[in-house]
Amino acid sequence: MSNSNHQTLFRTITDDVLEQVLLVSVALHGKNIDLAGVKEMTRLVESAGGEVVHQITQKRPRPDGGFFVGKGKAEEISSTAESLGLTTIVFNHNLSPGQVNRLEELSKCKIIDRTELILAIFAVQARTPQAKLRIELAQLGYMLPRLSGMWHHLDRLGAGIGTRGPGETQLEVDRRRARTRMSSLEKKLEAIDAGAKVRHGRREIMFSVALAGYTNAGKSTLINKLCDAEVFSEDKLFATLDTTSRRLELPDGGSVIISDTVGFIERLPKSLLASFRSTLDVVKEADLILLVADDADPDKLAKISTVTDTLEKIEAESIDRVTVWNKCDLTGASGAGELAISALTGEGIESLIEFIQVKRREALDWCTVTIDLCTGDLEYWIRKNSIVDSFVRDNDSGSVKIVCGMYLGFNHLRKKLSGLHSKWSVKPLTDK
Repeated sequence: MSNSNHQTLFRTITDDVLEQVLLVSVALHGKNIDLAGVKEMTRLVESAGGEVVHQITQKRPRPDGGFFVGKGKAEEISSTAESLGLTTIVFNHNLSPGQVNRLEELSKCKIIDRTELILAIFAVQARTPQAKLRIELAQLGYMLPRLSGMWHHLDRLGAGIGTRGPGETQLEVDRRRARTRMSSLEKKLEAIDAGAKVRHGRREIMFSVALAGYTNAGKSTLINKLCDAEVFSEDKLFATLDTTSRRLELPDGGSVIISDTVGFIERLPKSLLASFRSTLDVVKEADLILLVADDADPDKLAKISTVTDTLEKIEAESIDRVTVWNKCDLTGASGAGELAISALTGEGIESLIEFIQVKRREALDWCTVTIDLCTGDLEYWIRKNSIVDSFVRDNDSGSVKIVCGMYLGFNHLRKKLSGLHSKWSVKPLTDK
């Protein structure tokens, strides 16, 4: 292995040396330990640049207000970390600032909760300026209520009304700086999003297909296969954070826009959803959602449920969607779905393209148009604004009969034809 450096949540490491951590998972409300969740958390730690060398689990009716796990279990976690020589403890849960402070004081270790871990992975994976801005905003939103814990080791210099210690003063300065930076980031992102909306408006006549799915389901590999794109893809959680849109030319002569965006995960931090909401608008504004699922994943149904729940949170649940069962070439895949594909090998891709084409055609307003005299300019306009299935010209009279599906509806066509001096008619078709 190489010795190249990588900046991660844990420290600057080499490929040969990973920071070793203790992972804590708690089953609440009478439930059993979620083994799939523990496995996923282990992968998250690895994506952030760490290595889980020991795990501690606990079952309890509800979280403890002081330590989340209770004082006795917290002491066990602390002694285990000390005996193993570990300095980092990761919780598969979201902790309050107070819980983090008390756990760090007791264990003398760095305590990282689930949200901080995911935010750190996003920060490591961010490659474009836009993604880096969004993640910085999410991190500041997460850090702001926790700033006080960073100064708990500084005592007040005096007592009584009006006295304040250096820690409290610095805390106020840090809070003001954080809020100022957040305001600046929000303005920058608003400008970026406004430009994106303008670009989206320019191509609004095109049918939009969004790829949604659990992280590492193969969405980026799929857009690469469909559109001969060069989107970065890697067998890693959250390998893609930016929205990427590419044109897909269909066999019938039409085209659609395929968009890939950030993958979902169970308990995706709210701050990330808020920061990436405009990025996820590409899903919310799509005409069709392809829910990409890993067919070889034994926990695929639970992950699909997580994706559908997230679609509801971003108000995209009403959009037409279909599940695409990816990785059908792998051991463990059932291959039984209507759209079973392998984005890697290309198996089933033609059937998927045909399905997209059918959906595209269903979304159009189909009609028969007759025009007594059709000029070259008018023919060009019709072909640009519709899919033309039939264009028959009477060479003697110059009249034409066209069967086409309009991108923007009948009224768009009628408005164009209303300025003609020749006779014309538009009759809707019902069998397309």
